[in-house]
Amino acid sequence: MWHSSSGESTGNGKRRARLSGRISIVAAAVAAALAGTCVAGVPAASASPTETVVVTSTGLLGAVAAVLEVGGTVLTRYHLISAVDATIPTVLEPLLASLPGVTVTPDVVVSVQSTTESASPHAPSDAFLPETGATQLARSGDTGQGVTVAVLDTGIDNLPDFSGRLVGGVDLAGGGSPFQDSYGHGTFVAGLIAGNGASSGGQYSGEAPGARLVSVKVAGPDGTTRLSTLISGLQWTVDHQSQYGIKVLNLSLGFKPTQPTTLNALDQAAEAVWNSGIAVVTAAGNTGPFNGSILSPGDDPLVITAGALDDMATPDPSDDEMNDFSAVGPTSSDGWVKPDLVTSGRSVVSLAAPGSTVYAANPSARLDPANFVGSGTSFSAAITSGAAALVLADHPGLSPDQVKARLLGTTSPGPLGNPFVDGHGALSAAAAATAGPMNLSQSADGLLALLGSLTVSLLPTGPVDTWNAGLWSGLTLGPPPDGGPQWNGSAWNGADWDGSAWTGRAWNDGWWAGAAWNGQDWAGRAWNDGAWAGSAWAGAAWAGSAWVSSAWN
Repeated sequence: MWHSSSGESTGNGKRRARLSGRISIVAAAVAAALAGTCVAGVPAASASPTETVVVTSTGLLGAVAAVLEVGGTVLTRYHLISAVDATIPTVLEPLLASLPGVTVTPDVVVSVQSTTESASPHAPSDAFLPETGATQLARSGDTGQGVTVAVLDTGIDNLPDFSGRLVGGVDLAGGGSPFQDSYGHGTFVAGLIAGNGASSGGQYSGEAPGARLVSVKVAGPDGTTRLSTLISGLQWTVDHQSQYGIKVLNLSLGFKPTQPTTLNALDQAAEAVWNSGIAVVTAAGNTGPFNGSILSPGDDPLVITAGALDDMATPDPSDDEMNDFSAVGPTSSDGWVKPDLVTSGRSVVSLAAPGSTVYAANPSARLDPANFVGSGTSFSAAITSGAAALVLADHPGLSPDQVKARLLGTTSPGPLGNPFVDGHGALSAAAAATAGPMNLSQSADGLLALLGSLTVSLLPTGPVDTWNAGLWSGLTLGPPPDGGPQWNGSAWNGADWDGSAWTGRAWNDGWWAGAAWNGQDWAGRAWNDGAWAGSAWAGAAWAGSAWVSSAWN
């Protein structure tokens, strides 16, 4: 289906004439291929299978024109970013990608799936409420009232816990209703954001039980979606921002990035949502404890990326630990410092979607017919989105940058104090909502795609890293990591690490600040043990673009 597009040009003869000679050569090769001839050993396009791709353009030749150049068919035109979803002859993908300013990304299947936890879950808990200070804010009258959070997920069941606050939505998964969650993930996420405890007699509620919700359904009962559908969901959110008063968007999903954030279509779309005035909260991913394991769009420098700590089912943060499934920075393509912060993500209690895929497949996770328990950075992101709503309820005029500044600038010390593992520290919604003015000046404008051959500094003071004190006002940051170990970025694309995995309490030993990536001082299991060679690396959770819930028990 065609959608309207702003700023997208199909190109005309004069524009194409101004392009480089390289395009002319490519176009000639394309024309020959489409005519059924063979150019430099390339098979005829007519004999080639087709594939569905997302095409973005930053050059003179627009995405539509680029697709038409190779005989492709445009399926969807986006106006949120300069991009299209299209089918093209597979054999001509290299030609399309060689056009100046054009990036081609497979329209990958993103699966809602779980990965096995590395440790036994503890007792089901809602300790995140006192730990983040949400309980304290509720007593003072701040429940996130008046703030709308969009949830891009598997839908949200219209349960009593949302008490008329489920104000709108769209079903992009073809099921017909955004308020029917046949998989079960979206309802659980929504409960952590804004459930009011009606189904449990007030025993279990979400972080911001007065916030409104909008359901942007992108996946159905099998828990799968596509990159193009995610971009459509982000575009729909911006298009309906004013109608529903959307101020926060929760993205509890992710896939392994293979491109720098400046070229990654999902990151570009997330940045466009951010720049529209909506604070975007994403999950770090459940691909830890390996460095470079942050998923997209959590690898984007603008968004708020949440990792998962274990609150040990107690309201006392002094016993908190990091979950080793929580993804670890720096980001794999650019070396940005992520995650931004951490909060509860193991054995948290939220709402069940009775009859859903998750509900049927995980009977041990049921506390009662209405409540469920789960673990993963998906749920840390949901709690963080609720905290953003609490901040905005007290300060409705804040920009996304200002919301992020408050959330990051008021964290309490994390379990490890390592910016690549627990970011700026543990979420404190109460401190963020009651803090004085502060601002973080963020912009991805002018960033260049990082080449794999360049050396990436591990000092978190890059142009968009939140540890760069020059980006802040109203806050005095603590010192960034000492030293300045260097690591050659070309190794990110392979498995030739010489060190060991960061795991457990070994994260707290300080080696991250003073050792090179290929040193032998990293405590923990080696890269060549089962965690690297086994299913955690090679299985679907790593290679198959996963939603980021870790376990349903």
